[in-house]
Amino acid sequence: MTLEEYIAKLNALAFWKEFTFSQNKFAPQPGKELELVDNLVWLGNYAFLLQLKERKDETEDAEVERSWFRRKVLGKATRQVRDTLRFLGEHATIRVTNERGHAFDIQGADLSDITKIVVFLGGRALPEDCWHTQSHTSRTAGFIHILAAHDYLGVLEKLRVPEDIRRYFSYREAIVQKLGDAGVVAGEPDIMGAFLGEQDIPAPNSREILRRFVQDLDAFDLSRLIGNLHDHIQRSEQPYDYYRIMLEFAQVPRSVWREIKARFTKSLEAVQERKFTQPFRLTFPATGCAFMIAPLDPELPATGLEGEKIRVTGLQNLTYAAMYDTKVSKGVGLVISKDGEYFQIDWALLNIPWKQDPEMDTMLAKSKSAAQSVVSLDPVPPSLPPGVFFRKVRFNSASRRHRGGGG
Repeated sequence: MTLEEYIAKLNALAFWKEFTFSQNKFAPQPGKELELVDNLVWLGNYAFLLQLKERKDETEDAEVERSWFRRKVLGKATRQVRDTLRFLGEHATIRVTNERGHAFDIQGADLSDITKIVVFLGGRALPEDCWHTQSHTSRTAGFIHILAAHDYLGVLEKLRVPEDIRRYFSYREAIVQKLGDAGVVAGEPDIMGAFLGEQDIPAPNSREILRRFVQDLDAFDLSRLIGNLHDHIQRSEQPYDYYRIMLEFAQVPRSVWREIKARFTKSLEAVQERKFTQPFRLTFPATGCAFMIAPLDPELPATGLEGEKIRVTGLQNLTYAAMYDTKVSKGVGLVISKDGEYFQIDWALLNIPWKQDPEMDTMLAKSKSAAQSVVSLDPVPPSLPPGVFFRKVRFNSASRRHRGGGG
């Protein structure tokens, strides 16, 4: 497996296939083909640009390997990063294809934040100072991260969550520049430990924080639920509308994933035990998004035409109620119910400008009766703007593994 193939697979796991692009060649004019970048991670107005360099004909001569590093990593790769930025500036749109095979037009003008990274895999004789090179500063491109492939893998393996990875590279950029100004060298484990320990700057024992770090995947990991949405969708009005739901999860940190996972698990338990439970919700102010997770009232039908209408109306209204009560204009909602041995999950993303609504004020002032009435009422508001969508996935209640199915 080449380094490019390896990074494409690694990024597809960490950032999901929907937001990872390794097919980035484009033709600005007939007969002329260019490559935008080796690997692109594109999350709304944020992007990672990755240039990759792999030593294929290594020698045992350290100086020859150092020369390769200077020419290919510090020279050619950083020049290609500058070219990528130039392409994004010169062309209004550039078509790229993600790991799902879906093609989109990226617009440089829409990218407000770009992280530039060169990942390299050197030969065994490459000198230590080359392996420990952490950055390159370009007059036109600015700060460019330089990472050995094993360090890049370590970052993704430890952090897991797209937003935490984004925050790490922002932190790393500031730290590497501070350390450089002070003439201090800190290895990647020290920087990662300092980030995890919320230290302003790495300390001599920062890597001990990394060694003690416990990866409690069961408590926070949503990657199987979110990353596999494409494979388990049963109904969709638009082929790519689910990207917008995934993007909301990609833009929140591990702490929010943890809270969502806890509420999701409690909702599954309530549905399994056929217990009425009030909807769960939380809001992340930085993105202005409310997350609502609700087990369907066991007294309400969950299947057939009547069940589908109740689920969709309830999903819509409960999501809107969570948005309204927290005064945000965007909301992701899930309603969980049972269909025989399967759990079924209906999803929605609403984007509705907030305004005072006396009917919602009255509804939210009530308790269980309101929670049931908000499901059975006509949609509130009665006319939703474009961009609202619903979709259903199913998985076996015994294994809780996602699985497609009909009906």
